Amino acid sequence: MLVERTPSYHQGELSSPGFVPLSRHATVASVISQQLKGPDDGDAQVNDHVVFVPIKSTFVQSVFNAMNVLIGVGILAFPLAFRYAGWLLGSLIFVFCAVGTNYTAKLLARSLDASPGALTYGDMGMAAFGERGRTFIGGVFFVEIATMAVAMITLLGDGLQALYPMDHVTSRLLCFCLMTPFEFLPLRKLSAASLFGIVSCVSLVVIVLYDGFSKTEQPGSIWNPMPTEILPSDPSKIPLSFGLMMAGFAGHAVFPAIYRDMDQPKRYNEMVDITYVLTAGTYVIMAVAGYIMFGSQTMQEVPITQGFAKALNSIALWLVVITPIAKFALMIHPLHVAWELYVEGQPVVERWMDQAWKQNAFQLTSRIILTAIAVYIAIVFPGFDRVMSLLGSLFSFGISIIFPLMCYQRLYNASISLPRSCLHLCMLALSICMAVTGTAWSFLSP
Repeated sequence: MLVERTPSYHQGELSSPGFVPLSRHATVASVISQQLKGPDDGDAQVNDHVVFVPIKSTFVQSVFNAMNVLIGVGILAFPLAFRYAGWLLGSLIFVFCAVGTNYTAKLLARSLDASPGALTYGDMGMAAFGERGRTFIGGVFFVEIATMAVAMITLLGDGLQALYPMDHVTSRLLCFCLMTPFEFLPLRKLSAASLFGIVSCVSLVVIVLYDGFSKTEQPGSIWNPMPTEILPSDPSKIPLSFGLMMAGFAGHAVFPAIYRDMDQPKRYNEMVDITYVLTAGTYVIMAVAGYIMFGSQTMQEVPITQGFAKALNSIALWLVVITPIAKFALMIHPLHVAWELYVEGQPVVERWMDQAWKQNAFQLTSRIILTAIAVYIAIVFPGFDRVMSLLGSLFSFGISIIFPLMCYQRLYNASISLPRSCLHLCMLALSICMAVTGTAWSFLSP
């Protein structure tokens, strides 16, 4: 997998700011790392060689970073997931996704420790399965990013349609106009947007609760809940809930970086547990409140209906709109970098891009085209619930449960006890069945 835009070094000095020349052996991780460095970030120099002294994240910062990865647009799908699965099956699926991904997040650290030089998810794949493992997991990771991009466009488009009457295609084209400019901002400035995304999601939960407690008539009242189901009356919808649940716990591709960035890596397991308690608690509040407020009328994205305070409803709808705008450019950035490195690393293209304006023109055109492709997919595949179900079933099960278990089994096979091996096999079998079934239903269910 091609990876990084590498800055040139000469006698211990970095090259001048501006466009960073490409290396055919570059990596996405190092490009992003370089772009995150501010202009005032100093580098220690020893004997005319640059020595990087990275500042590690504190325990609290690591918890925040992990929550930033997990809490996103997936929170909006949990009420619908319980509508599809009912209280009993929905609770069992939720517990499996939460506990299972918590367990595999801890296995990731053990797998990274087996190969001290491993820094990324792809490195872990290479340690366990060789170069093919790195290539495969890298491909899956970038396809997952592309699917999440489509989900964010769909969410933004539906929010715009709720705010202003417009047709489906017009809303997606407006998404293109709103999202594209942010993709040309420096990455270190985009990182601040992720904090706003978390604040938006938490604020949305607070507004939904306030609306639910302030209304006494159905639908939309917590005091006077709508009829709900212990078991679903339409079992054909159950597989769609698999992906909707798992999409909210799909942060494992970033956990290796969080682990390596901790100044107290021995507290990694504690950090994971605290993160999951806070994240799962937020999900439970949104899921329970949304489902009892609307029951079988629960909508695709967020439980909002007429009859609430107009000001709060407007704020909630704007939060639905702002959240994907705040995170889209930051999330899709690795995909842009990977594609640009691949194309610009080709000998013919590399020789042609001998001037900065050509490099900048290619970057501009490439990012616009990739965003346009994502918008087109959002037009032909419009359902937010289907996109999130596909994201969770096809990719999140693989990234968050299946692949970490396979890597751990491969790296520690000789030392794993029989009961634990049986546990891993059961988790693998159940996850694969849920992933295959959920993926098929995302395409086949009417």
